[in-house]
Amino acid sequence: MSIDLVPYPADEVETLVAWVAAPHVVRWWKPSWSAPVIDAFRAEDTAPSGIRPWRVDLDGHPIGYVQDYDVAQDDSPWAGVDDVGPGTRGVDLLIGDPGLINRKHGRMIIRTLATRLFTEHGVSRLVSGPHPDNWPAIIAFKRAGFRERGRRQFPEGPAMILTAAKAVWSA
Repeated sequence: MSIDLVPYPADEVETLVAWVAAPHVVRWWKPSWSAPVIDAFRAEDTAPSGIRPWRVDLDGHPIGYVQDYDVAQDDSPWAGVDDVGPGTRGVDLLIGDPGLINRKHGRMIIRTLATRLFTEHGVSRLVSGPHPDNWPAIIAFKRAGFRERGRRQFPEGPAMILTAAKAVWSA
């Protein structure tokens, strides 16, 4: 099995909209996470500054979406979280095909993205904040190499803080 990350094609925005609305995704995914990208693509614009959207392909077939984003922006809910600052990127992901969840693809996607990001100049830490009850996501992040750093209440709800540091990352 091969996981590839492709810059998300703007002309496939309706696929992303369908994935975000899927019952197994809508339970955990906050619409505001992908709304800026969806709105920009529908306006035939590029993704907003600071957000990089990726289509996840499994053996050449689109199966999901992942984005990394700058958490050091002024309005970021990540302000004040320990070790979050310049050089930190946030990570969100979803698997759009319900038949592919709970099959270790999440872990592979996370590792693929983290390995890619840690090769970039200036990226030293990654963070993610799944809902504390979203155990499949939490397990995927932990098995991919992220560490739990407690819980936090964000404006959109509670989050389990998970981080990975470049200094101790093994590809």
